[in-house]
Amino acid sequence: MTVLKSKAFLRGTIRTPHSRQTRQGFEAMDRNERTADFPPDVMEQIRNLITPFLLRAYPEPEPFYEKLGRWLGFPREMLLLAPGADGVLRAIFETFVEPGEEVLHAVPSYAMVPVYCNLSGAVSRTLVFHEDLSLPLEQILEAINPRTKLVVLANPNQPIERLYTQAECRSLLARCREHQALLVLDEAYHPFCDETALPLVKEYENLIIVRSFSKAFGLAGLRLGYGVSTRENVLELNKVRPMYEANSCALAIAGYLLDNDHLMRSYVAQAGESRRFLREALENRGVPAQGRYGNSVLVTLPPDLSAPEVGKELRRKGFLVRAESTPPLSNHLRITVGPLEQAQRFLAAFENIVAAQNAQGIPR
Repeated sequence: MTVLKSKAFLRGTIRTPHSRQTRQGFEAMDRNERTADFPPDVMEQIRNLITPFLLRAYPEPEPFYEKLGRWLGFPREMLLLAPGADGVLRAIFETFVEPGEEVLHAVPSYAMVPVYCNLSGAVSRTLVFHEDLSLPLEQILEAINPRTKLVVLANPNQPIERLYTQAECRSLLARCREHQALLVLDEAYHPFCDETALPLVKEYENLIIVRSFSKAFGLAGLRLGYGVSTRENVLELNKVRPMYEANSCALAIAGYLLDNDHLMRSYVAQAGESRRFLREALENRGVPAQGRYGNSVLVTLPPDLSAPEVGKELRRKGFLVRAESTPPLSNHLRITVGPLEQAQRFLAAFENIVAAQNAQGIPR
C-alpha cells in the first residue's frame, strides 16, 4: 500500500495535535488569552448580536472593514482581514515568498513563523536570543542581506519581551529597503503595549503590520486578525484571500467591541495592574521576573526548581501556566495576567508549592 506524504511531512513540519483535555474549569494562564469572562451584561448584548440571519447567511465583511478603518484611521484599501493573525502571516508568505528565498525571524517567538517558512519552501534564518535574553538591533541589521526576502518580528516579542521602538523600526525598514525586503511586524499584543509602528505604514512601502483580536479584545475563540499595509501590498495579498476571510459571528462581535472599546481598555488596565503586581511581588521574594509590554510575566526559576514540575503542581491547584524548558528559556514559567484577584490567587498557590518543597526536602 502506497502512503502519500504531505508537503509538510517532506519538509519536516509536523504539527502535533492539540491536547484532548479541556482547559475549562482551570485558571487558564498559559496561552496569553483573556483570562476572565466578559461581564454578564456584556455577554447578554453579545448573544443578542447572533441573529438567525447571521447564522444562515454568508458573511458580509465590508461594513466591518469600514468600521475598523475608522477606528484605526486608515482607509479600507489598506486593510486585510484573516482568521487570526496567523491567517495574515500565511497570506504574506503565500503572496511574497518563493521557494529558496530567505526569511529572517527571531527564536523563540511566534511558533507559526517557522511553519510557514517550511510550507513555502523558504530558507529559514533564525535570530536566536542570547542567554541573557537579549537580541541587539545591530545583530538583526547585520543579518539582513541581498538574499533576504522577509523579516518577521513580533513587537513586542513573546515569550521573551523584546520591544522595537519606532526609531529602531525605522532603522530596520531602511535596511530592508536597501535589499528590497519586506518587514513584517506582528503587533498581536497591542494595545497592552502603546508602542506601535502603525504610523510608519504611510511612510514605508515595505512594511506590513499584523494584529489580532485574540489578546486585548479577548476573542481568541473567534479567530480574527488583520493586516495593515500600502494599497499596493494589500492588493497583492487580496489575490490569495479566501472567498470569506472571516465568519459572521466574529465580525459582529468584534464590531461590537470596536464600538465599545472601553471594555478592551478596561481589561488592558487590569492586566497592566496585575503584571506590575506579580512582577514586583516575585522580585521581592528573590524570583527574577520580567513583563512590561504584553499580558504575561516571564519568571526565571532558580536552578533547583524544575519548571515542568512546578507547572504540574500548579495544575493540581487549578492553574494552567506555560512551563518553558528549551534554551535560552531553560527553566522559566510564563504566566498570563488578567484581573488582579487572579494574579493574587496564583501567587499564593506558587508560594505554597515552593514552601512545601522546601519543608519536605524534595529536590527542586
